[in-house]
Amino acid sequence: MHGELIFVYGTLRSGCTTGAHQLYLAGDTFIAPAKIKGRLYKVSYYPALVVDDTADWVIGEVYQLASTAQLAALDAYEECSYPASPEQKYQRRKVTVLTDAGEYLSAWVYAYQHASAHLEFIASGDFLNP
Repeated sequence: MHGELIFVYGTLRSGCTTGAHQLYLAGDTFIAPAKIKGRLYKVSYYPALVVDDTADWVIGEVYQLASTAQLAALDAYEECSYPASPEQKYQRRKVTVLTDAGEYLSAWVYAYQHASAHLEFIASGDFLNP
């Protein structure tokens, strides 16, 4: 597999109606439905993922980016730099995700890096089906 992989769990998912998927990932290759260990919260019209190996699963999708240059556009969309500075809400980091077929993949994800206690917990782990 060539090209960077990205795991998306919120507005960048294909089923989300914000238009972000069409704008940023429409030309990329869908790899598989996947999940990651973590906790999902609702911030506003978008979610926040806190990666946590002891938590339940968060549902998402893995895409292979056509170009690594897309990471800069995605960083801009997520309002973070790489590496992220502490005041930014999200940080892009490499994680291991599990596809629905049982394959482990290394992919980028935008993880929330602020306190989440004040946010609404999404118990289902699925932003599109809370």
